[in-house]
Amino acid sequence: MNKYIPGERCFYGYKLNTNENIFSSSKNCFFLLKIISKNFNKFKFYPNSENLHLIKIISKIYNLNENNIFISNGSDEGLFFLFLLFKNFKIKIPKKSYPFYKIYSNFFKIYTKEVNYKNILKYKHIIFPNPNSPSGDFYKNKILFKKIKKKNFIIIDEAYSEFYNLGFKRKIKKKNNLIIVNTLSKAFSIAGIRIGFIFSNNKIINNIKYLKQCFNSYTIDIISNSIAIECLKDMNFLFYNIQKINYLKILFNFIFKKNQKGNFICLKKKIDFYIFFKKKNFFFRFFLKNILRITISKYKIFLLILINLKKWS
Repeated sequence: MNKYIPGERCFYGYKLNTNENIFSSSKNCFFLLKIISKNFNKFKFYPNSENLHLIKIISKIYNLNENNIFISNGSDEGLFFLFLLFKNFKIKIPKKSYPFYKIYSNFFKIYTKEVNYKNILKYKHIIFPNPNSPSGDFYKNKILFKKIKKKNFIIIDEAYSEFYNLGFKRKIKKKNNLIIVNTLSKAFSIAGIRIGFIFSNNKIINNIKYLKQCFNSYTIDIISNSIAIECLKDMNFLFYNIQKINYLKILFNFIFKKNQKGNFICLKKKIDFYIFFKKKNFFFRFFLKNILRITISKYKIFLLILINLKKWS
């Protein structure tokens, strides 16, 4: 069984290999940490196992019922529970996509078929990211809404949806077979606290809650829960950050002649391109079959990449 290999951990240079948000999180988090430092007495208690306050905030943002939301320790844990829940189905996953789909399938011994991302909506029982990583392909919401078949479950991983739009979450009201997975790791700039969500109908959410209680009642600690709440209270800061990233994305798309919707650019480059930039302290993500992914970076780093591109060419 293969394991997941994360982007190379580096302690110097320019880390552009894990699609973390280049801008800091909401200043609300800074003030919250000051408050927490004065309330250490709370740490002797277990956290709320159902994260009710956090769920209430999310339900208001997306105009959803609280019973349609589950909080997980990062979206990876949410995906883990979903693969466990649907382990008796034949699942279709996209080729050249998030490695954990295949890893979880192997772990639970699930029959999976890898299909082309552009054709995945033709199949039953599917899971795919929108936008896709590393390819950057995506589906518009109108197309998704038309193509979803009633009798088959569809899991959409929206880790990067905020960089494109607010995603498909509200459609769970009209599509009972729809499951949306999301995270605060990318757009919200808090990958370090590990908070993810699942949005779906009440029955599926209750089944996931049951699985969680068989595994670990307290997957979200008090500090992570509190930081997530403060970030979600400051949606204006989120939109401001996204605007900055999308502006930089226009520059990256123009230079590399791409039209991608996440916070990254996917290129067809050989290993020598990757090695050249690594020697210059630029850490990109290199995949098999000469696929290279670069996280959208600040303007200063963008200029440095341009300078080195000229040296490369």
